[in-house]
Amino acid sequence: MSVLANVTGFEIGIFDRITLRDVEVKLVLDGIEGKAFQRREGNGPIDVLNNQEIQSALANDQLIVERGFYDPRRRELDKGASLLQDMSPKEQDDVGFKLLWVTLLRRKRDEVGRIPHARRKKLMRQIREEYYADYEEMRDLAHFRKFKFSYENSDEPHLKLASYEAVSEWSLKLERAGGDARVLRDRRGTGKKSTFTPEELHLQGHFVWRYLSSTEPTGAYLFGIMKAVERRLNRSRPDGDKLNLGSRSTFYNRLDAIPDFSKTVARLGEAKAMAKYNVVIGKDRGYPMDMVEADECRLDLVTLIKNAKVWDQLSSEEQQAFRDASERFWFSAVVDHASTSFLSFRLHTRNPSVATARAAFEMTARDKTQSARNAGCKSEWKHCGGIRSIRLDAAAWYTSEAVLTTLTDAKSTKFHSPVKMPWLRGTIERIFGTIGSLTLQHFSGRTFSNVVRRGDHDPKKGASVDPVMLENILLRAIVDIYHNRPNTGKLGGMSPKQAWLVGCRERPPPPPPTGYLRRNIYGINLTRVITTEGIRVIGFHFQSEEIQKMRRDDTDREVHIRIDMQDLSEITVFDGELALRVPCRLKQLKGLSYWDATALLQELRLIDTEYTNRTQEQVDAAREYIDAQAEIGRIKYSVASPIVTEEHIQRVERRVMRGIRTVPVTEYSHEVSAQDFSGTPFTDDAWGYTDPTAGDDLDLGKEQTAEAAASKYGAAPGKGKSKKAQVQPPSANSDGGTSTSAVGPKASVRYFDEH
Repeated sequence: MSVLANVTGFEIGIFDRITLRDVEVKLVLDGIEGKAFQRREGNGPIDVLNNQEIQSALANDQLIVERGFYDPRRRELDKGASLLQDMSPKEQDDVGFKLLWVTLLRRKRDEVGRIPHARRKKLMRQIREEYYADYEEMRDLAHFRKFKFSYENSDEPHLKLASYEAVSEWSLKLERAGGDARVLRDRRGTGKKSTFTPEELHLQGHFVWRYLSSTEPTGAYLFGIMKAVERRLNRSRPDGDKLNLGSRSTFYNRLDAIPDFSKTVARLGEAKAMAKYNVVIGKDRGYPMDMVEADECRLDLVTLIKNAKVWDQLSSEEQQAFRDASERFWFSAVVDHASTSFLSFRLHTRNPSVATARAAFEMTARDKTQSARNAGCKSEWKHCGGIRSIRLDAAAWYTSEAVLTTLTDAKSTKFHSPVKMPWLRGTIERIFGTIGSLTLQHFSGRTFSNVVRRGDHDPKKGASVDPVMLENILLRAIVDIYHNRPNTGKLGGMSPKQAWLVGCRERPPPPPPTGYLRRNIYGINLTRVITTEGIRVIGFHFQSEEIQKMRRDDTDREVHIRIDMQDLSEITVFDGELALRVPCRLKQLKGLSYWDATALLQELRLIDTEYTNRTQEQVDAAREYIDAQAEIGRIKYSVASPIVTEEHIQRVERRVMRGIRTVPVTEYSHEVSAQDFSGTPFTDDAWGYTDPTAGDDLDLGKEQTAEAAASKYGAAPGKGKSKKAQVQPPSANSDGGTSTSAVGPKASVRYFDEH
């Protein structure tokens, strides 16, 4: 195989858990051209895959690699949460605080060497002061430079002082655990011995189990009887041996610990319990990825076009359209530091937030060749892999706990460039300067003229830049021209594509998170209530035995779920400790994205209607029709389509009144299928094309006060919406129990300072 073949070889470690075609396997042979796998039990044939087949299996979610899963140093950590994002917000804050101090102390040790005992207390204060100074300097450097916009928190950063001994202990624990940050979780208080004697526990248990009676005694009645027995027994006992059966809250906590299913069976009978909990079964320079850099900036189209020397070829109307677009468009990008190749590129009009950053990170785990093909590119865009470390600036969304936990769960180390090392910053800005001065010169002024949409049909709107046409130009400039253009500086005459392939041959990058692992890390977080039909998401039911067990233990409990925008055939449900994979009952949803699924709802006429029963033939016909729509496929792989968030999913939930069910063919179902709801606007709203454009925020100067900044940006998520649009009316929920409200930043264990 040629050294420059367009195939990426990935490094798989001995402690990685490997799932190949839904079967757990182990690595038995690791070669340069490919790898050999065998069932983990050691039986069965050996499956040999070359690097191209491995890359294809990762892209199709047939191969899933969880890095370091079987590391013996992590064995004691597997009893709890598998990811940092599964912990409570308080625990995430605590782990993030410890990680920050460990990073700061390790950096100082590398700088000064051995630290005497007498200097340690003073040194910790010095480290904190340097952290404050670096934060202020980074914030000033990142403020409004080259159309760069940085949100600012109204509160100054506060880093609580920690002792040298405590931080050293955290660092040692982290090193012994193989870098698994879960070891920093505070486990104090777990497994604490009861303060009650065995005799007291026996008496408490007697009255707790009396609650499970067909006579249905109340908790207050049983507590009164228990305290009466306590007083009677204490009359004959000496003063030092009195019984204490606990308070009312203790007794009620004992009752609440009994599973709801057990209470229903004992108090109401097995028939009523089975009727309530019966499961409804439906029809069924380094090396690539060692260091990456991410940034989100204003897309300065005027400067790009002027560098391409075609600005004077545009009319005044077209020039004004590009000036307006420069104040409206943002780009999010992730670039590999070693090869300067683009791993991710997103074009959007949303103000930067955790959601836009996570969308850019998620693209680094996918093969983006289809996006390039849709834009007319001739080259492939297969650059993807697992991130070993990532460098970010000091923007507020990048310094949030949400980004820290997301990247840590992706097995990536996040750090910010030191303020006194300017050569470690600005890589993406320099790359875009290269794209404007060299790459875009291959396009004529007529090409940029075609990007502008005229206001012929509505003269009041005037001319504007078409995001789809702009996406095509930028992707062709990046994938076809920039990736294949020799770089005589940093890359020594190689093109970014050549540097990527050669670097991957010398040290393969880690495999990217795929399948359910990508959903667990980068998925959108929601909350739902489990019903007899399972969990409903935008009209589709997801069902499994595990979630029904959760419902039997706690009937009305809200659970956290995550969905993958690229594949809605399965969701992840969290029970507090473990992540459960729950499939969709509608088999036709296999492989469908969010855009396909919402188009399916529209095609099946399930919008704003109580009757959602459809036949199998109707579902199959709608599925075939959607598969033939090129526009839906373009939006699915587009880098300029609006970034879907919880707000868009909530819009869909308000329009889908009941979950879809497949039924046999009847005369009524035939009549319903003949109705036409095509005039009902739905998909543009669900896909974000009706979102209000965020206003230009660059007029906020440094001299304005923190109060002015807070008043300007405090309601950023709802900016530009009318009062009517901000009100969220309760959605129809006829099939009962399914919560249609997306989880907010405060309610979720995932989201911190999202906007």
